[in-house]
Amino acid sequence: MNLLNKGISALLITGLMMSCDDDEFITIAPVESSGGTTTSVFSSFEVESNGDGTIVTVTPLSVGVDSYEIDFGDGGSIVTALQGQSAFYDYPNIDASADYTITVTTKADGQSDIIKTEDITVNHTVQSIDNAPSSPDVKLYNLLNIFTDASSFGSSGTGGKAVVLESGNNLIEFSRLHSDTGVFALSDEVVAADAFYSGVGSNDIHFDVYSEFATGINKLKITLVDSTNSTSHVIDNIDLTDGEWTSLDFDLSTDFSSPVVQFETILFELGSTGTANDHATITVDNMYMSRMIGSTILNGDFEDGSDFWKWSTFTDGDTNPFGSSSDGSNLNYDGTDNGGKTKGAKWSSSQSGGEFRTSSSRYAYQELNLTPGASYVLEYQYAIKSDSGTDPVGGRKVVGLILDGQYDDGADAVDNLGDNLGFNEGFVAQGKFSDTTNGIGTIVQIPFTANSSGEVAIMFYAVTPADAWIDNVKVIQLP
Repeated sequence: MNLLNKGISALLITGLMMSCDDDEFITIAPVESSGGTTTSVFSSFEVESNGDGTIVTVTPLSVGVDSYEIDFGDGGSIVTALQGQSAFYDYPNIDASADYTITVTTKADGQSDIIKTEDITVNHTVQSIDNAPSSPDVKLYNLLNIFTDASSFGSSGTGGKAVVLESGNNLIEFSRLHSDTGVFALSDEVVAADAFYSGVGSNDIHFDVYSEFATGINKLKITLVDSTNSTSHVIDNIDLTDGEWTSLDFDLSTDFSSPVVQFETILFELGSTGTANDHATITVDNMYMSRMIGSTILNGDFEDGSDFWKWSTFTDGDTNPFGSSSDGSNLNYDGTDNGGKTKGAKWSSSQSGGEFRTSSSRYAYQELNLTPGASYVLEYQYAIKSDSGTDPVGGRKVVGLILDGQYDDGADAVDNLGDNLGFNEGFVAQGKFSDTTNGIGTIVQIPFTANSSGEVAIMFYAVTPADAWIDNVKVIQLP
């Protein structure tokens, strides 16, 4: 049996002057010709791949034959070729691999037919695309990364065929969608209402999908599966654009067959009224969910350490935002008295910025998407040690501010601290939180108005030769 790769390579069947069984010619009774007696001879054929296309070519070699009938073995019509001609055939690319028997029958006037057969296995391959959509322009912690090249956190998953472009961009390929289902299984269940943090969720999901209709599908069905509750959320007959990336955005509350509460598997299928051709392949990229608009600070009590406050990039600086501490405020995040210390964020002298700025300086940073033009208050508590030390010009301080925009690189944010919507420099140095009245340090409230885009960022740093802390960071929208 011959093995043929098909899809990006051609299959060439050429006749050789040899018997496939015993290397002897098969002959029949001679017939008269103008040159004397001619015996019809039909040799065997072998199967080769020349790597050029998708067509099977059968070229029998023989003597004294008028024509051939060629059955390519997949139930299609018999193809007739005259002596010296080739017959071409393109096998259907529905199955990834299929076995066929090619049967060639000679036809010569006054002679018996000679039949030759050859068993072949055709492995249909899929040619991957060489382009990708842009990664999402969504800032750190405002995007739940299901599958993208964006720098973010989220739920990675598995499924489909991984495609890596020369640029390093990763794509996922799903094929045979006329009969199979493309399955992408997340590593964790996504709860829409808590997708980013407890009480901080998303109400939308995005996909970029590519299909060439000649080898793909024209309509797509997407299902979000919630196995925990045995629920499937479906959106069917999504129109794709031939030969281009189609950007898809769906509302989790209204666009699916039922409101999406949670899911852990994404299914990609042919739309119920769609058409699938050839290997029915689609390519998928940029699966993500966006953080909903809101003023909730993530990990504002620092009980989860530095989570949600870190930089992804800080040129010539430190991506860590502060040092961990158990010397925070005596107040819980909801304002009740803890009866003792809670966790907080801490800066030492070597981590200070401002006048003391070095490559070890640390800056806490968190982005928010707020209602454009709405009024808010940034609230937090701080404390500074009163130990002896060489104070900076103006004195030791804790600085809190609202940046008028969002930054990918911490160095750019530090260089633009003056571009803010409000700030406070706190100079009260009475010791640790536990040394202050009621253990709550100094409470700061900074009113500000969100910019026209609603994209702002909260930032903190200390300038002190001694330790300093913050705790219980909140952003409150005003009526």
